[in-house]
Amino acid sequence: MENKISSEICIKCAECCKNYPFVVLSQHDIFELEKKTALPFDAFTNQKGGAVEVYFLDFKKNGECIFLNENNGDYSCNVYEARPAICRKYPGKKSQDEVCDSNRKRIQQSGVGLTQLA
Repeated sequence: MENKISSEICIKCAECCKNYPFVVLSQHDIFELEKKTALPFDAFTNQKGGAVEVYFLDFKKNGECIFLNENNGDYSCNVYEARPAICRKYPGKKSQDEVCDSNRKRIQQSGVGLTQLA
């Protein structure tokens, strides 16, 4: 599995991959993740009961996505190419844009290991 995140700012932040507990997975998302990881869907999902089965991406006990890696303050995604649609669309809401803008400014001001700004 290739570890990848597209933006240098995202590599330093990855807040969208932390404490975001309700990442709904479509059947297509599940299929792509199974194909990418060679894991059965129940290894990376939580199921919400009810008349219609709804699956959420599983998270580590610390609140991070199970596919998020950290190495010396840099973050990467083990399933970047097969990440769920909700991850591909992030940030897609005004509140998410505000979080990204705030974190971008914080990271730029700190200058922590940035060679170019995204």
